[in-house]
Amino acid sequence: MASLSILIPVYNRNCSELISDLHAQACTLGIPFELIVADDHSTDAEALNAVCDTASSLEHCRLIALRQNIGRSAIRNLLADNAAYSKLLFMDCDAAVCSPQYLACYIEASGKADVVCGGARHSDTLPQPGVELRWRYEKNADRQRSAEYRGRTPYARFTPFNFLISRDVFQSIRFGTTFKGYGYEDVLFGLELERRGISILHIDNPLLHLGIEDNATYLGKTEEAIRNLLVHKSDIQQGSTLLTHYNRICGLHLRPLLRATARLFLKPIKRNLLGSNPSLRLFALYKLLFLSIQQA
Repeated sequence: MASLSILIPVYNRNCSELISDLHAQACTLGIPFELIVADDHSTDAEALNAVCDTASSLEHCRLIALRQNIGRSAIRNLLADNAAYSKLLFMDCDAAVCSPQYLACYIEASGKADVVCGGARHSDTLPQPGVELRWRYEKNADRQRSAEYRGRTPYARFTPFNFLISRDVFQSIRFGTTFKGYGYEDVLFGLELERRGISILHIDNPLLHLGIEDNATYLGKTEEAIRNLLVHKSDIQQGSTLLTHYNRICGLHLRPLLRATARLFLKPIKRNLLGSNPSLRLFALYKLLFLSIQQA
């Protein structure tokens, strides 16, 4: 790999440590690199100023500060448009580097596929009270995040949290800007990679995910994602396990029963999910019931 653009979209988070760690590793690579941070019009001035100070103090690092919020997909596209090099390394701002060989590992794998996904992991202990739902969900999902497991269904396991991609490949696909808010833009991107036969490789090179929201925020983001799913269901089709289960239930003519169940049990289930001991089985049921009442 001749050159590397490290791209970080940021919103209301001080990711100065992430920037510094990546820059220190990049300086040891012996290749041309750049580190671009794009702030999506953060409202947290303190976090923005900290990121700005860090970026301005480091060679080959720059900050793009937007004057209006453009969203998760558009800001990644913007970063790619501003990148100068042949390989793009995307990561979310709520991440921490786990290994001193993080960038070197990507360099080693970069010639093996057009897209390389490093994965994610989460803290073994609850970060703080009130975030039980997201933390339990992610820790349960970590059991299926090894490179070997992700490699069984490589396109379905694509995530924009931590991945390397050829610049030309990214620009030929890009993230869909019709997605509003949170959810499913990654699913559509993975489906497009598969449709085009783009090579994808999963490796064990995770970042630590730090952005564990409180229960109410995460449940709200889940509902937002389901609304996104419904808007784009014709494009996503079988890319969503939730939609597949829902369609099977409808195929058995059980949709009225599902909607009646939602009217009776959605609120009690929500109380459980917002509490200190949320059930992941009830969370899966909640998503199905919420989908049923959103569907016209």
